[in-house]
Amino acid sequence: MSFFTGTQAELLYTQNAAVTKNTYTTEAAFSGVLGTNSLCKVPAGYFGLDNPYPVGRSLYMVAAGTIATTSAATFAVALGFDPTAGTKALGIAVAGALAPTASTTCPWKLEAYYTCTAWTDSTVTLQVNGTWRVESVASGGVPTTSAQCSGFSGTHTGADPRVVNYIELFGTWSASAAGNTTTLQQMLLFGLN
Repeated sequence: MSFFTGTQAELLYTQNAAVTKNTYTTEAAFSGVLGTNSLCKVPAGYFGLDNPYPVGRSLYMVAAGTIATTSAATFAVALGFDPTAGTKALGIAVAGALAPTASTTCPWKLEAYYTCTAWTDSTVTLQVNGTWRVESVASGGVPTTSAQCSGFSGTHTGADPRVVNYIELFGTWSASAAGNTTTLQQMLLFGLN
């Protein structure tokens, strides 16, 4: 850190336990369950006037885990930003119709940057950009060139910066099978300035 601006990165959230969710063909949060484990949240006022001019303030979120399927199912992923846990009023499609390698538990990683681009006392607009990557081999396997990667971008418009907002991962399997699982092993949220 140069100390030129006087800003520093700060860890706002870290997941306290792995979360595994089995097959679900209706979109559902797979990043946790309120009351069972901690959920990733942006503190009330983070994008508020208590902090010097909110426009330009940024967050960095990284999540990693594993995905597995015993069928030919595909998996779609979205990011949610909402004051109610388990709800996705403001969502951004991250990846659609991913086809994890059948019968292999593969690592995945998601990175997202959130930047405030507009602000009033009661609403904030966040530009979100990031990447999603699912490996085609098991952890520690021989590297291949067939990993599935996608970039994404979108805007959360109309969020209330005066309240706690949850950042959650949502997913949908195309087919129901007991072996269709997503496991979130790590999730961290950093305030960048």
